[in-house]
Amino acid sequence: MKIIVNNEEVVFDGATVAELLAHLGVSAEGIAVAAGTKIVPAAAWGDHLLSQNDNITIIRATQGG
Repeated sequence: MKIIVNNEEVVFDGATVAELLAHLGVSAEGIAVAAGTKIVPAAAWGDHLLSQNDNITIIRATQGG
């Protein structure tokens, strides 16, 4: 399926947020994920199903000031 991740098109054959993160090689530590305008809690990543053309935002916490 085709989804949008941080404004870039990604072709992905999985089904969940957890599978997407693994596909992208993104460590789950220190990140937040939103599907559309809703935050997906980390505890729900394995259950949250993605659909064609979903818009996913991955935000990594940074340190500094």
